[in-house]
Amino acid sequence: MPAWLSQTKHIIQKDLQRELRTREVLTTTLAFSLMLMVIFAFGFFKHDESAIGIFPGVLWISVLFTGTLVLTRSFDHEKEGQCLRALALIPGTERSLFIGKYIMNLVFMLGFQVILVPLLLFTFGVSWEFDSSPLILALVLATAGFAALGTVVAAMLVHIQMRDVFLPVILFPMASPLLIGGVKVTAQVLSNDLQGREEVLTWLVGMGVADVVYFMLGLWLFRWILSAIE
Repeated sequence: MPAWLSQTKHIIQKDLQRELRTREVLTTTLAFSLMLMVIFAFGFFKHDESAIGIFPGVLWISVLFTGTLVLTRSFDHEKEGQCLRALALIPGTERSLFIGKYIMNLVFMLGFQVILVPLLLFTFGVSWEFDSSPLILALVLATAGFAALGTVVAAMLVHIQMRDVFLPVILFPMASPLLIGGVKVTAQVLSNDLQGREEVLTWLVGMGVADVVYFMLGLWLFRWILSAIE
């Protein structure tokens, strides 16, 4: 097994064990997700078809905010333990740390979406009689790209006192192609528009290409980011 792959495995195991022990990310993000869902339900829900019109925006705002909350915690323990300098001195860490944190962020985000999306569909009274595969694929693709971007930006801001403020300011514009694509795909899926299938496929392919670009760019840049934050 390559050294960087073994390092990635240990980073993932370490973060999983810490989360299972403390449940910090789980409790805070779940509480925030439920609060966000309640606010949107009371603010936007109506007993008519207009709920379907606003649902794509509500869904992706919820995904965006909960994902950002996960990302803000990415490097907290490494910062508190003051071990980033030690990690930077280990050969191959720039690759393993990025991939390990990326995988953990992606797993957490997708896990919360498994709970959040059905709750939103139920709360807004959206019918389940639609082909859910494009929506699921859009959620996975958007989350994959958002996690790659967010891991890089979170590392850049790890020593900034106002990182909770700067993270969304920097991250949201960069992730806008993924979010726009997600909203477009969700709207087409919920409308059951057969003529919009080609448009859905176009957006999904575009999101997939953006994922590859964001991940490769993050992997390439993380070496300099890690040396700068050590």
